[in-house]
Amino acid sequence: MSSFATLILTAFQLLMDYQRDFDKLQNNFAIIKNSYLDSMAEHLWSYDTRLLEIQLDGLSRLQGVSYLRLVADNKTIYESGKSDPTEESHKRFDIYHKNTNEILGTLDVELDVRSLRQKYFQEAIWIFIRQAAKTMVVVFFLYFIFNQILVIHIQHIAQYLKSNRGRANEDLQLHRPHHRGEDELDVLVASINTFRSELLEANQKLESLNQALEQKVTDRTRQLTTKNESLEKAMLQIKRMQATLVAQERLASLGSLTASVAHEIRNPLNFVLNFSELLTDSENLEEVKEISRVVLKHSQRIDQIVRSMQILSGYDSDVLENTDINEILKRAYQETISTRALGSSYVPPKVTYRLGDNVVAPVYATSLLRALSNIVDNAIHALEKKVITNKNFEPELTLSTAVRGDMVEICIRDNGVGIPAILGEKIFDPFLTTKAAGEGAGLGLTVAFNIAQKHGGTLKYTSEFGQWTEFVMALPLVHERPNP
Repeated sequence: MSSFATLILTAFQLLMDYQRDFDKLQNNFAIIKNSYLDSMAEHLWSYDTRLLEIQLDGLSRLQGVSYLRLVADNKTIYESGKSDPTEESHKRFDIYHKNTNEILGTLDVELDVRSLRQKYFQEAIWIFIRQAAKTMVVVFFLYFIFNQILVIHIQHIAQYLKSNRGRANEDLQLHRPHHRGEDELDVLVASINTFRSELLEANQKLESLNQALEQKVTDRTRQLTTKNESLEKAMLQIKRMQATLVAQERLASLGSLTASVAHEIRNPLNFVLNFSELLTDSENLEEVKEISRVVLKHSQRIDQIVRSMQILSGYDSDVLENTDINEILKRAYQETISTRALGSSYVPPKVTYRLGDNVVAPVYATSLLRALSNIVDNAIHALEKKVITNKNFEPELTLSTAVRGDMVEICIRDNGVGIPAILGEKIFDPFLTTKAAGEGAGLGLTVAFNIAQKHGGTLKYTSEFGQWTEFVMALPLVHERPNP
């Protein structure tokens, strides 16, 4: 950088010197114009060629004048030097007679700018050569000095740090026999040795902490193992107690279920037995028909209870197959109407179908028909109750199907008496019914709920008490469960 700055300054100085000498050359034009032209005009006027030549010889010896030529009457009277004209080095002067202003001749003058430039160019080359040589010498001495004083010691420090990384070894030392006093290298070496000792101490502390941590982890693991063994024993005991409680609960539920089933079957069975005895003693044809109708009604109720118990227990021979859901829903309504008409019960005046296109899904057809019939029967019963209390009531029963995503939805909606909100999900519990005694066993929705789960689907409802009820059964379009 120092050499570069020196070269820049030297080049600037050379340019200044060149400009100064060039200005001196240009000043010759002014000297010729002011000092020589008038006398040359007198000599030409008097045609004194001897004095004119003497004057021109003196002019040619001016410093920096490289070429002179005097032309008069279209003839070259005097010519000296070699011509190499340029705009900045050549100039032509007209020689006038001072009294008549008549042009007596012309004087061409050229200055030796080329020599001036060559002089400064050679000088610049020598300056650059000397500066380069001086720079090389300085660089060589600097390299030698820094290499001996600094570089070899830095390399030694780097090699020490590389070979003694994290190992306990002797301190770093620099071999400088002629060194006196303390400098930056000594400070650096002392800092490295201090850092190394602190690092060794930290590593020792870290190793001690690791050993203590390993011991704590071992102790904690042993404690956790002991606690886990205790927890396993406690869980085993809880599972045994839970199994005992489940067995007891099952026995209690079985007893309650058995009592409920016996009660539900005994009532219609008593009717069948009593009316059967009356049937054997009666000879009146109309009375026989009425007794037969009652016996048939209660026999159907017993059959319905038995079938529901079979479905709840999982005993059925239904097969999973792709079936038209719309047809099953229509059959469920028709069979429900037929059964109710047989018992002289209420039948809604009309039903509204809103069926989707190509609603086909893998289902257990008989089980699904049973479930939908139970829901439809409950809907008609709700309409019947509202018709009895409200003579102006217009019953509405809507049956619809639709495919939503990967599920088939079957919707049964009525505008009957609705379901009390307090019942909630309890309506799916077995033997829970809102019908009057003898009208239902409380197994219809339980059976429908279990059949929906059997298909891998769901059965949900929404209702506004006194206004309407809607049951929605969702069944998957793809069934992953094997056939029973």
